[in-house]
Amino acid sequence: MAKLAERRKELLDSMMKEAVYEGAVQVLTQYGLSGTTMDRVAAASGMAKGSLYNCFRNKQQLLEFVHDRAVTPLRLAIDQVVAGPLGAAEKLRVIIRMWREYLVEHQAVFEFLISDQTVKQRLRATEQTARDTGIRQVVTILRQGIDEGVFRSVDVQAVAEMMISAAIGLVEREFATGQRREVDEAVETMNSVFLYGFSAEHAS
Repeated sequence: MAKLAERRKELLDSMMKEAVYEGAVQVLTQYGLSGTTMDRVAAASGMAKGSLYNCFRNKQQLLEFVHDRAVTPLRLAIDQVVAGPLGAAEKLRVIIRMWREYLVEHQAVFEFLISDQTVKQRLRATEQTARDTGIRQVVTILRQGIDEGVFRSVDVQAVAEMMISAAIGLVEREFATGQRREVDEAVETMNSVFLYGFSAEHAS
């Protein structure tokens, strides 16, 4: 009975956090950070404000939760690809598409997280942790590719940092200008440059 009660509590906690996430994203993207209040998030989540404060002491904690909840599914999915049986080049192709498709699917929350400068400032440490995780994932794939003989020997840390920065920078620019590339176009461009550089030999 004790284990059943624990599982039931875990399920309820998970459902509550999902409701809070959806409510918080709705309020944040509608009102911005300055217009977001715990009252509004509680109402949008369908819960009492006191219950919300039991989980999050303030707006900063709530903001960090939203960021973590937004990026964790993608991180876990990429971890599976990195640990899987594919060759290194194919892994890069797969995760580049995953990055782009996930971003499109969750565009509202990522546009808010990326474009709001106050949010970026308040989430600097959290965002750096997420970026470091992405860099480590790419480093692992690059090392695999070097071992397989499909990638030349490079400074894998520097290359991984450039790849992550380029992917994020492309998205930031699109959000800033409102000019969005189609998924296939963006994926093909990133794959082409990351895997082959500017060599005309591999141009299609």
